[in-house]
Amino acid sequence: MLFCLETSHRSPNTHAMMTYKRESDNPLQYRLFVADQALRIIFDGAKPWSGHVLRPADGLEAYFSNRDGLEHVLEGLIGRRAWAQYRQQVVALLDQFLVH
Repeated sequence: MLFCLETSHRSPNTHAMMTYKRESDNPLQYRLFVADQALRIIFDGAKPWSGHVLRPADGLEAYFSNRDGLEHVLEGLIGRRAWAQYRQQVVALLDQFLVH
């Protein structure tokens, strides 16, 4: 199951809940849940789509410097099988993130 926390959006013909929560504005942070992984995406503000992803469960942290890099980091953190299953939904959620 893929979802982010708090704000809900339900597509009319699906049963999957997709939500996300903006954790803070400075630095800009989002909390994301994919399959059984909880991830915190933190944008550093140096340039659009740069920052790091933290997996609080084990403290693993990975950095990205562009949108494609973020997607690769997410794939690595959640695993190839889960990424293949949830990629389209995650990308749709990333499109909703307000990153400047």
